[in-house]
Amino acid sequence: MVFREAVDSARIVTVLDDYAGYETSFLAQHGIAMLIEACSNGACKRILMDTGQSALPILHNMKLMDIDPSSIDAVVISHCHCDHTEGLVDTLKAIGRKNVPVIAHTSIFRPNYVFKPFIRNIGVMKENGREAIEDAGGLLVLVDEPFEIMPGVIATGVVPRKRDFEKQGIGTWNLDDGKFTPDEILDDLSLAVKVKGKGLAIISGCSHAGIVNIIDWSKELTAESRVDVVIGGFHLIESSAERIEKTAQALKSLDVGRVITGHCTGLAALSEFSRALGGRFEQLHVGKTVQL
Repeated sequence: MVFREAVDSARIVTVLDDYAGYETSFLAQHGIAMLIEACSNGACKRILMDTGQSALPILHNMKLMDIDPSSIDAVVISHCHCDHTEGLVDTLKAIGRKNVPVIAHTSIFRPNYVFKPFIRNIGVMKENGREAIEDAGGLLVLVDEPFEIMPGVIATGVVPRKRDFEKQGIGTWNLDDGKFTPDEILDDLSLAVKVKGKGLAIISGCSHAGIVNIIDWSKELTAESRVDVVIGGFHLIESSAERIEKTAQALKSLDVGRVITGHCTGLAALSEFSRALGGRFEQLHVGKTVQL
């Protein structure tokens, strides 16, 4: 399956991140939300990827950026974790329409547990569950496979995990038939936006599939070798120095134009990316905008 169409232009706006940026009035929160505006033939669509732990900072930041929530055409949820999903229903209420597509993996509503410092579910909570989403105007689109949200904007579906150094979980567990099983976070999906004359923009939530695996898969899905920008969280905050170094070297060898990351990436990885990638690395923050 190869998606060959491309959009004429795209803009990516960071409306939520762990870091609010220097000298701003934006609000930060552990979480992420990215607004993607994709335009073709004079028509533009807006897609919100992830909704943080609360809609409050997202809506506050959108107001400062003069972004009307009602202009959002669809919402994509990268995976089940609460720092990406808890703002969903209140964001849908702010959008204020019926049948707003909410795109996610089929396992998005599974309970997902951690045991440190004490047992708790970090998956989708009841107040953002299936019924609440539909009551707030969401139209659930639950898909495992890659597909086009619009020509040139691809949801990756389940990402094949081929890079050996990226094969690791993060210590979360699923509860199936009375047994806890290690969670592979197979619901982790990203967006690949193919832009005419530019190549790919790849937007991730936490990159639990591995950011290099995500890049490899996005290139394969689109038959596009150029990667102009990769932006989002890379979840390297608890990773070994070896994995961080291998990730940085892979990003360098893949000749990614810009690497913009924050959220769950961690200081050690940010420092290594700065050292290895130089001017191609930028720290993610609220308000960070990429125009393609």
